[in-house]
Amino acid sequence: MQTSPDDSNPTVLITGGLGCIGVTTTQWLLKHYDCQIVILSRKADQASVEQEFPESNGRVNAVAADVRSVQDLQAVLDERQITHVAHMAGLQTPDCNANRDMGLQINLAGTQNLIEAIKQSNLAVQRVVFASSVAVYGPRDSYPAGQVPMLSDPSPVNVYGVWKLAGEHVSRLFHEETGVPTINIRPGALFGPGRDRGLTATPTTAMKHLAVGKPYEIPYRSKQDYLYAHDVGAAVANTLLEPFEGYASFTLPGHTADSATFVRLIQELASELEIEDPGITHGQDEVPFICELDFEPFCKAFPKAALTPLKEAIRQSILVFQEQSAKGMLHLS
Repeated sequence: MQTSPDDSNPTVLITGGLGCIGVTTTQWLLKHYDCQIVILSRKADQASVEQEFPESNGRVNAVAADVRSVQDLQAVLDERQITHVAHMAGLQTPDCNANRDMGLQINLAGTQNLIEAIKQSNLAVQRVVFASSVAVYGPRDSYPAGQVPMLSDPSPVNVYGVWKLAGEHVSRLFHEETGVPTINIRPGALFGPGRDRGLTATPTTAMKHLAVGKPYEIPYRSKQDYLYAHDVGAAVANTLLEPFEGYASFTLPGHTADSATFVRLIQELASELEIEDPGITHGQDEVPFICELDFEPFCKAFPKAALTPLKEAIRQSILVFQEQSAKGMLHLS
């Protein structure tokens, strides 16, 4: 474990801290940094947080609060003496499409509320990390063949992407007004333990079905950038506590692969792990996910961040799901 280079005793606030990225970020921070962590969520309670992070030894605390309240957020910042903020709270694409007003209030207004709360808390905060998304880009055919430069023109195709892009501009204005180092990260399609919602969660669902011996078809075929949830948590932890000055947006390290390759790796691992393949396949409807995004600028800025080989990440995920299944803790839906 190392002390943060940024601060001898940092206290990190993670909004939406019980979501997939929030959990993996907290796990990485607990393992690699000497810091205190405050999990903020509308339904957070200390008992559930301690159950989620049994290795925390009192270093993780829960706060139930809503990002729609500037006053609540400012109280958390001041009372907990927050020094670093990772803003992960937000509705995913299906929920934004189903309830646009709620999505607007949480995903965009919630980001603005947090920024205002930080400004009103006398700027004790030393670093802000905003979880944007590759949804700020357009469809893959909007860009030339080959690697897509990180700073290619955004052209979001849904309100989720529009609000994420607007959130990036909110964070940029915050940095320009205050000078606080600020980073936007743009995760892509996560997979692995903890990933359970949305269309791009279906590759993870396929691995869960393998673990319990049930057939499953990923309902599309595509080329996409696969990001292991564990690696994304490592990336966020690095952006929070490793040296950085200024303002930047980064796409995160991942592996570009098509659905057939992902399914083939699952099948290979089923054989290697002596699991009978119940029939893991993919559909034929093509989805034009953005992919082949350049993440080299991130690697240069944060060289300690992890990038697990794709097959090994799938292996680790399957083993976790097998263990969860044996304990009766694996939910397929």
